[in-house]
Amino acid sequence: MKLAIWSYQAPAHVGVSMCASSINGVHTVLRAPKGDGYATIMLAMFERLGVLPPLTINALTEGTLAGAPADLPRVLREIDARVKPKAILVTRSATAAVLQEPLDGEFGTMTPGELGAEVIFGASHPVRDNETTAFALTLRQLVAHVAADCARTETPSVNILGPALLGFHDHSNVRALRALFAAIGVDVNAVVPLGATVDDLRTLGRAWLNVSLVHERTAPLVAYLRERYGTPSVDALPYGEAGTTRFLREVCATLELPADRIAAAARESQLGWYARTVDAHALSTKRVAVFGTPTTAAGIARVLHDELDMRVEWVGTYVREYGDWLSARVADVTGRILVTDDYREVAQAIDETRPDIVFGSQMERHAASAHGIPCAVISPPAHILNFPLSYAPFVAYEGANYLADVVNRTQVLGLEHHLIETFGPRGQGRFAEQAPEGLDEPAVAAAEGAPQWDPSAERLVGRIPFFVRKKARANIEKYAREQRLAVIDERVVLAAREHVGG
Repeated sequence: MKLAIWSYQAPAHVGVSMCASSINGVHTVLRAPKGDGYATIMLAMFERLGVLPPLTINALTEGTLAGAPADLPRVLREIDARVKPKAILVTRSATAAVLQEPLDGEFGTMTPGELGAEVIFGASHPVRDNETTAFALTLRQLVAHVAADCARTETPSVNILGPALLGFHDHSNVRALRALFAAIGVDVNAVVPLGATVDDLRTLGRAWLNVSLVHERTAPLVAYLRERYGTPSVDALPYGEAGTTRFLREVCATLELPADRIAAAARESQLGWYARTVDAHALSTKRVAVFGTPTTAAGIARVLHDELDMRVEWVGTYVREYGDWLSARVADVTGRILVTDDYREVAQAIDETRPDIVFGSQMERHAASAHGIPCAVISPPAHILNFPLSYAPFVAYEGANYLADVVNRTQVLGLEHHLIETFGPRGQGRFAEQAPEGLDEPAVAAAEGAPQWDPSAERLVGRIPFFVRKKARANIEKYAREQRLAVIDERVVLAAREHVGG
């Protein structure tokens, strides 16, 4: 056992709460000390719900320590009368599990059928499981509990599996996928668990195809649906322009749809265009590191490597159970896979490799900032400020555009640091603090003839990024001619920058 200051994943009961609270009509009862009820605050604040999520804390008391049984029947009756849910999921935190209370408490004393809601006792283990595995087990359990035989939809349809409350960019990702399927004429049978109803869980077998938005949350469910209904699933990840096209080709091939439908959906993509711009060419020499949840890390690492021609130093995840899955996904992208849930190992990897840009969680952002390395937050754990209010998908063609913006903004920040280091703020930078000692006033020449470059000015201009250097050099020479200066030295370069407002 290790004592951790920071942890990538929350305890199992948070994963259970994320899953169950995402489904309309399901209410969660968490047996736990009052302090373990922070999941309620997380759900309300990060999701900006405006209301508390459907979760009730059945709190441990001093009487519990003295051996008093949990008053579960009273809690269930109160929720059933007040909320009227279709199902109540009972679970407990690790602290409650340590007391070795039976999860069903005095439930056996209740009269069968006295509750309108169906009571389900959670299958995940509060100590052995973590946030991710508990989520996945709960999702499979809830679906398997209510699943019913049903006929396929008349036209091709898909289930979108995995998005949930507290899921990073999940609302936007669902919207982008819905638009993508609409563009190729495929219906969405259900989105589970985010916004689903209990009836949606019953009819997942109607879909022709399952699409997992978050592999690590849905692998048990996808396997169950394949076994129960024979429903196939898509293996490709819809990240980036090329990745989304591969994803749609697999969808069309599985559903036996004409592939020419993809062209209509791809009209929204601009990543390919961006990759051919001067700005993007500057990325080809950049060394990057990617760390996060397995699906996001795999998808974004492929975009950076395959579509933006960046050099991926290493890729990693803290979800140890899916380290091999991630490794197989990016085997041709990098030779170094980092699978650890110790943030200090990740920070050490950043320190050792010093990539130009890091794509990771808020933890990697902290580690990267210590070395002045820009970091884009692409995975939880994240700060509330990393949960966008606006539309910001990672997947599909619209997601490809957003990822290009993320890369561009992060790179621009790095460029900004470079320019500040070179020139400093207006009148205060390293090269603007003072004129070099002994430097005479610039020589004045006749208007005719090109000004001559002093070596010191050449060195200064050499620090300007190559893709804007030619333009900057022309502006400086134009300024020198306008000022009738025969020689361009450091002072002229800085004066020209001031003149053009740089």
